Amino acid sequence: MFYPILIVVCVTAWGFLHSWLASLRTKRIARQLLGEWVNRFYRILFIGIAILTLSPILAMVVFLPSRLLWRIPAPWVYGTAGIQAAAVVGLIVTILRTDVWSFVGLRQLKHPDGEEKKSLVVKGLYGLVRHPLYLLVILFMWLIPYMTDLILTFVIASTGYFILGSIPEERKMLEIYGDAYRRYQESVPRIIPWTKLR
Repeated sequence: MFYPILIVVCVTAWGFLHSWLASLRTKRIARQLLGEWVNRFYRILFIGIAILTLSPILAMVVFLPSRLLWRIPAPWVYGTAGIQAAAVVGLIVTILRTDVWSFVGLRQLKHPDGEEKKSLVVKGLYGLVRHPLYLLVILFMWLIPYMTDLILTFVIASTGYFILGSIPEERKMLEIYGDAYRRYQESVPRIIPWTKLR
């Protein structure tokens, strides 16, 4: 029972760190402390920190002693694998639609304010939900065919983070895009598709 609790604690701590670093307020503090040059490297550092701090959690999920809960048998696993593959394709297409160079932080090396000045994307999967990357990752995780107690704990904790973490993300988008994002919020659901249909 200790290891699942450890996973929840670690994912929660990671989520707080990730959301804090993603906020415009934290970026402004970094700019005040370190100078304007930080704008060029902030996104790359943000992604690097996210990967470095998530990697030990994933290692714990994989390597700590765990108990098998279920394995999706054939032929059902072929269907779930197909949905997972579609989710990966959706992730790639969605990232490409939003300017991949800005997403990974390379555009900011030349244009430090590139992240704040990019246009609001409301087409493609962004016309279905406001956070399609979150939706696709959640879908992929819940269809993992080999589910242990630690993997399931990670999936539940991560799903919780995506839902709760989208709240400060929404505040950030409102600060950047203002009324345009407010109108977008009114017409497109946050993570679950079709929930705004009357």
